[in-house]
Amino acid sequence: MNLETQLAIEHSKENAICIANHIGQDTRLFDDLMQLFFHPEYRVSQRAAHAVSHCVDRHPALIKPYIGKMIENLQLNPEVAIRRNTVRLLQEQEIPEKYQGLLVEKCFEYLLSSSETIAVKAFSMTILHNVCKTYPELKSELKIVIEDAIQYGTPGIVNRGNKILAQLAK
Repeated sequence: MNLETQLAIEHSKENAICIANHIGQDTRLFDDLMQLFFHPEYRVSQRAAHAVSHCVDRHPALIKPYIGKMIENLQLNPEVAIRRNTVRLLQEQEIPEKYQGLLVEKCFEYLLSSSETIAVKAFSMTILHNVCKTYPELKSELKIVIEDAIQYGTPGIVNRGNKILAQLAK
């Protein structure tokens, strides 16, 4: 299967699952998909991100070699689909120390942004909460930002925020 050709067929869950089924645990094929994830054309990267998400849901270890590059890619302010899929995937990963600072800054930026999507904000809260387990000195800052976010937030932000605040209080 030519991954780029398959991605061009349609943007759908079914197509993303078809690609994920084809890739399975094959690291070489997953590398080909990740090259498309970082493709400069939005339509290609958006569709690849959807397929990457399905691959990693099934085989989380596939993403480990790409964590640093994904965090560096966030610094380029990619389109929302790439941001959303990246932070969704990173919330379940152990972040190498080298990249934690960049990711923490970016997640706080997303959380404080009035224009960021709900999903990106919610996933960013989880990433920041995970980092607080290693760096507890960030807890008070995260608590303040979450309290502010839930004050005027959507039900999704309020729900995730309250859950994380409860965990931070423990």
